[in-house]
Amino acid sequence: MGRLLGALVGAAFFVWIAGVRAIDPGEIGWLMRYDWPVHFLGWHFFRSEPWRLPPGLIAGFHAPLGTAIGFTDSVPLAAFLLKPFSGWLPATFQYIGGWLLLCFTLQGLFGAWLTARWSRRVSVQVLGAALFVLMPTLLIRIGHPALCAHWLLLWALLIATRDPSARFRPGEWLAMGVIGGLLHPYLAVMCLGLLTGVAVSPPAAAWMQRAGALALAVAGTLAGWWASGLFSVSGAESMATEGLGHFSMNLLAPVSPTGWSAFMPELARATAGQDFEGFQYLGLGTLLLVALAAVVRLARVSPRPWAAASTRPGHGVGAAVFLTALAMAVFALSPRVTAGSDLLFDASGPWTAPFAVFRATGRFFWPLAYLALVWTLATLGQRLPSRVLITVLFTGVTIQALDLHGAHEQRRRGARDPEFYEWHSPMSAPLWARVLPQYDHLVLYPPPQCGPSPIPYEPAAYQAGLYGLTINAGGVARPDQAAQLRYCHDLGDQMKAGAFDARTFYVVPPAEVPALRMAAGDRLVCGPVDGVTACVSAASYDTWRDLAVLR
Repeated sequence: MGRLLGALVGAAFFVWIAGVRAIDPGEIGWLMRYDWPVHFLGWHFFRSEPWRLPPGLIAGFHAPLGTAIGFTDSVPLAAFLLKPFSGWLPATFQYIGGWLLLCFTLQGLFGAWLTARWSRRVSVQVLGAALFVLMPTLLIRIGHPALCAHWLLLWALLIATRDPSARFRPGEWLAMGVIGGLLHPYLAVMCLGLLTGVAVSPPAAAWMQRAGALALAVAGTLAGWWASGLFSVSGAESMATEGLGHFSMNLLAPVSPTGWSAFMPELARATAGQDFEGFQYLGLGTLLLVALAAVVRLARVSPRPWAAASTRPGHGVGAAVFLTALAMAVFALSPRVTAGSDLLFDASGPWTAPFAVFRATGRFFWPLAYLALVWTLATLGQRLPSRVLITVLFTGVTIQALDLHGAHEQRRRGARDPEFYEWHSPMSAPLWARVLPQYDHLVLYPPPQCGPSPIPYEPAAYQAGLYGLTINAGGVARPDQAAQLRYCHDLGDQMKAGAFDARTFYVVPPAEVPALRMAAGDRLVCGPVDGVTACVSAASYDTWRDLAVLR
């Protein structure tokens, strides 16, 4: 019952914040802002393309180079599960809202499950679930839906707190590896770190059993990465990106609210990237509970009789799990270690280049943050009388909610503003349903990766995906840098030479039209189409000349 109620707490909190419109699969207006367009459009193209090897490849988005569902952060696991049913789904269909709801629901479920390790009382389990759901680092990640799967870290901690003889279930470790690999590389690496700590903890099982379970988790992760297409881009210059040391965690991050607290003072940060990627505020309620748990331990309050007689799973995580979480927290600081606005030291150098693959190092504090909450619940759950425990946790949850209420209310109002769901597309007229099916490709000249684009790529990509065209634009986390540069150069040469494809619809800047007409002669016609300046072959234009005047 506690787990079910914990799941309901997570679901209710998300619905309270976001409302129900965001869950509607037909609502895409809200997804056309921030980083969400990439996540939606990756699926929008992937759903209608044939399966390839690896199965996550996408040819029509960011064409002709293409990309993969893993590089659009479109929650590959959900995309793979839904793709076989794409023909039965509406032409416009999004699962991002439903995925976010699921993440908060599972956060509450696993939070209650973990709390049940130290208390049989349903009320305590529900309060524990609320603390996990109210962790600010979860809600702030909704801009990156795949990274909202913090429940995966709780699952790993659930294994770590299990009776030592029952920790190494091969199927479970394989499943966690595959699911992590099909969600996001950052979360997958964090989970592997925690599982490694479990595997090397003092032996409660044969070393072959522990090594085998860990090998299955690693193999499952690699399989998930392969399926998502994460190995389709090679070269250090493509996999590594700028930002190492900028998107880091500040040493004061756990107590630095960055606009999220009603009570805690604002603290300076060293870089702008620490406001988001380095955001690790725990919330005043959680901070007070952690402090209380420390006092209880230092005072050497004895465990209650039934807790002392149990397997004491709160201590079962072991030093190895703590040390792996601590190591990840140190990595979160990046080579440029900061406290407030001060740079304490900078160890940056050529040796740090490989770490740029995970440039947003600030995220790696999450395992230690959740481990601290688990330790707090274990300490208080084992050492406080039930009535006192309920009072303490209820007070902690109340303070946490009050402390974060302003931030929650701000997001709640934003999600209920009708404008949040409006999308003013420059390609919204019905005529596109007749025009675009005449073509195979939609080309922006230049696309955003090559220079200032004539229009935002999102509406063009949405229309292209709707009617089965490829598009030469798209947000990609890790493009092949060398191939991208070659494409930009070749596209420019092609356009200047007048080498236009008859099956391609070109969107161009108005100022470029005279030069393009001069290069192509009477084979090309250009003009406004629904407010967008377009160029197409004269022959293809004959089939829809009644819709727009091109010359």
